[in-house]
Amino acid sequence: MAVARHLGRAAAAVVLTAAVAAWAQDPPRRVVSFAPSLTETVVELGCGDRLVGVGDYATWPPEVVRLPRVGGLYNPNLEKLLALRPDLVLVPSPMARVEAACANQGIRVERVRTETVADVEAAMRRVASLLGRSAEGGRLAAGLHHQLEGVRGRTKGRDRPRVLLVLDRPASGRLREVVTAGPRTFLDELLQLAGGRNLFHDAPRRYFTPSLETVVERRPQLILELRPGAGDAASLERRARNEWAEVFGSGKAPPVRVLTESYLVVPGPRLGRAAQLLETVLHSHSEAQ
Repeated sequence: MAVARHLGRAAAAVVLTAAVAAWAQDPPRRVVSFAPSLTETVVELGCGDRLVGVGDYATWPPEVVRLPRVGGLYNPNLEKLLALRPDLVLVPSPMARVEAACANQGIRVERVRTETVADVEAAMRRVASLLGRSAEGGRLAAGLHHQLEGVRGRTKGRDRPRVLLVLDRPASGRLREVVTAGPRTFLDELLQLAGGRNLFHDAPRRYFTPSLETVVERRPQLILELRPGAGDAASLERRARNEWAEVFGSGKAPPVRVLTESYLVVPGPRLGRAAQLLETVLHSHSEAQ
């Protein structure tokens, strides 16, 4: 029995080795990506023609908009996913239902994290390796690193305002609660790179909902609302200022900026562009004080 078990393990090892070798020689041609960040990475690596399906929130670059949608992280459409016959599925975090369904069909699923800036650079190299484009992945990651270091260098030594990042809030009307970013997030890191201090850098969770009373007590010097694709930033900003004035009291609210660029909340190849925009906004705020 021991010999049989040994032979079984040896046979399995041979099969696995053969599978890895075959994968290296024949990279995947039909790719499904559930995360906008990974979708953008695939395209930037020159492999956009291999995408056969994307998650519901993929909007960039424009050519991915026409691709079949396979749902989101919490509501994947397994029937549609399997009908696309992918040979690689990219997910940013564990997706038990997707992974189980793909395992039954012999479809490879790869988890590729993009929670921090370091994750994003590693993701570029990892996805590139999976697609047989390792050299391109190295160049893409190095280019992003160079952009971010440029921002870091330009903001070194500047005064750093306390900034409340707002990621989600009621669309209009009286403010009741907001969602913000805490530590160990790419947004927290970008804000620091760009010359700011995250009001909730010491939060116990990566993303959470502070009370508005706590926000007031911490006395932010600038409120940045990230509202990708929400419409006209100037009109949204005017409305937001009035709503925050009710929270802080007349004449006591800090300046408010509303940014509608979608790349600000997508931890992918446009992360350097996001850092540069935040740098510009924070520099303008400092000059105005």
